Amino acid sequence: MNKWSYSLLAIAAGWLAYRYRYRMADWALRVPPLRKQLIRFALNIPAVRGALVSQMLRT
Repeated sequence: MNKWSYSLLAIAAGWLAYRYRYRMADWALRVPPLRKQLIRFALNIPAVRGALVSQMLRT
């Protein structure tokens, strides 16, 4: 395949991922081991962790 074919395939895959992002997230969060890994990954991001901690400690 040439560059144009790969570019078109990447654009189509990106568009599909964007369009069905919530369905994919819902599917991923239904699988317990995958959910655990995604939560660990998200909590390693300082901004996400800070936002979650501030929400939990809000009075």
